[in-house]
Amino acid sequence: MKAEQENEYIILLINEPIPEYGVPEYKGTSINVAIKDYYSFTTNREKVAVLKWITAQPQFTEMKRFTEGENKIFTLNESEYDDILKTGETPKNLQIALKFVKNKFDVFLLSNPSNTKSADFIIRQKGKLFYVEGKTSSGGSALITRLFDGAKQSDRIAINLMKINSIKSIAASFKKAFEKNPYLKEIYLFKNSHLIVVDCYLAKSRNFNTKLYKLLSQRK
Repeated sequence: MKAEQENEYIILLINEPIPEYGVPEYKGTSINVAIKDYYSFTTNREKVAVLKWITAQPQFTEMKRFTEGENKIFTLNESEYDDILKTGETPKNLQIALKFVKNKFDVFLLSNPSNTKSADFIIRQKGKLFYVEGKTSSGGSALITRLFDGAKQSDRIAINLMKINSIKSIAASFKKAFEKNPYLKEIYLFKNSHLIVVDCYLAKSRNFNTKLYKLLSQRK
């Protein structure tokens, strides 16, 4: 695992993607309907086809000010961020999106459609697509709450963890998230921008607290 950049902490819970090869074609009528179809489909192949269709829609606008290298952020409604950005604040989901970009992902920000659940992002890297719910947490007992709330939206969750108070508490939250949400495969933890991958096997292993501490102690 490369230690490349320095930024805030993020946790990303994500399932292993399937190859694009052989993904069936999906023909949607609108992004809102496509999101509903995503939740109704049961196979990863069908879900990936929906994500591929959504990210190809011309309604997405590139947020050029946040481009980093070849990686970009796209939104369906750039104006919803403009007023907040003018105050000097950055919306929480945009903060998370910026961290994805720093780690060489393209990000598609999704609006919450009315009367249906939706995650916050589709992220793309090397042709692979991920459907991600974003949360921000100050750590402590709030962490497990955010993980469980995020799992209601998607089995792929990004949590911007603002600080680390207790490795033991974080490790316990990871373990519980995997135990109670069996569809979760991996937790991608970014210390600053240093990527740490925690899967269910590592979380259930002996001395997980010590292993997590060592991973968090790594420097660039």
